[in-house]
Amino acid sequence: MTLQIDSLDVSADETPSGAGEIEKLHEQVVALDADILGAIERRSELVRQLAAKTANGADETGSTFDGLGTDGSVLRRMLARIASVAG
Repeated sequence: MTLQIDSLDVSADETPSGAGEIEKLHEQVVALDADILGAIERRSELVRQLAAKTANGADETGSTFDGLGTDGSVLRRMLARIASVAG
């Protein structure tokens, strides 16, 4: 009795279904992350400049993130913390 096993090798030219799409999505996420980090750095710089020009130095953008509910409050505090550390 003989048993024949087909080769399980996959050539380098073959990619699993959807792998190209996954790579494109990953690249888009990486690009968005870079944009977000750049925007946070720019915002932090603007907040520092604003604080230097106002009497109390407070971040007066409190209502900016209110539409996000609790997440907005967390985001506001996180951005304020980033601005204070970066400054």
